[in-house]
Amino acid sequence: MSDTSIMKAVRYVGTGERPMAVVCDVKKPQVTKPDDVLIRVEAVSICGTDTRALADPPAFKFAEGVIIGHECCGIVEETGCDVTNAKPGDRVVVHPNIWCGKCPSCRTGHINLCENFRHIGDGIDGVMADYACIPERMVYQISSDVLPHIACLAEPLACVLNGTTTFKAHPGEDVVIIGGGPIGLIFAMIYQASGARVIVSEPSESRRNLAYEIGIDDTVDPLKEDLEAYIKKINPQGVDIVVDALGTMVPTAIKIAKKGGRISVFGINQIRNVEFNQFPVTEKELKIQGTYITNGTFPLAIKMIENKIIPIEKLVTDRMGIYDVMEAVDKMNKGTSTKVIIEI
Repeated sequence: MSDTSIMKAVRYVGTGERPMAVVCDVKKPQVTKPDDVLIRVEAVSICGTDTRALADPPAFKFAEGVIIGHECCGIVEETGCDVTNAKPGDRVVVHPNIWCGKCPSCRTGHINLCENFRHIGDGIDGVMADYACIPERMVYQISSDVLPHIACLAEPLACVLNGTTTFKAHPGEDVVIIGGGPIGLIFAMIYQASGARVIVSEPSESRRNLAYEIGIDDTVDPLKEDLEAYIKKINPQGVDIVVDALGTMVPTAIKIAKKGGRISVFGINQIRNVEFNQFPVTEKELKIQGTYITNGTFPLAIKMIENKIIPIEKLVTDRMGIYDVMEAVDKMNKGTSTKVIIEI
């Protein structure tokens, strides 16, 4: 008879030549607090943070031995005595950034900038396991009609919505997305749905093809064609919005943005410094704003997925098992896969 107190989980091991994701037997979490929600995990989406931490060489570091994974969907199995927003049998998704609610940022409504964050999946145990125990305020119901491998995309969609609600696009405006990975393509889908003309700059042919498949107007291979020259052919004045989905492309964004244009910096790169000339920022009165994770946009993300507002399911190029995490990471880092879902 199997031991029901033990479960499978994927732990981060960063002590070798290359960081690894290793499947281990660990103790199953238990409901111990009044607001605990015990979730039987169904699917976990691999994030860009995971791929950077597990790359060779790594560009991000997790806490040693932490259970990885933070974009997840699952079924509620048990709840604490004070839980009112979830019940056993509900399908739910998880907000992975536990804010404190007490620091100055939280108390002024900026929970995404909490000074005492506990990040699920890199600082504390995450969800790439048979079960996860999550505080009620971090758990959101989603329709049982939404398949698990699609439902777990609510988290990255919620993050992108934090950026698109900051810089809204109007029908007829021009938007350039620099970086056609999962995040860049979600930006592209949302701006496309708003009626903007969207161009995606991405060197991977498979990701450019996927951009066309989801209905994006145009793509550019920046390794073969100068992006600035390409944009000038389309619109000599420049574009209304530029999204830096890589975190390293602000200098290029400044060049292709029109006067009064907006630049959204979403991508994160902790190891590369970027320099740019200040003059065109002032001379063109550009608005440059960073956007960090999600802030109150989970309900909208869930509604968009439930109502099939954008074809987000097309991002899923692979569905793999819990023992295939390193292969999945390599596929995403090579650009041969866009979004890989680990099905538990």
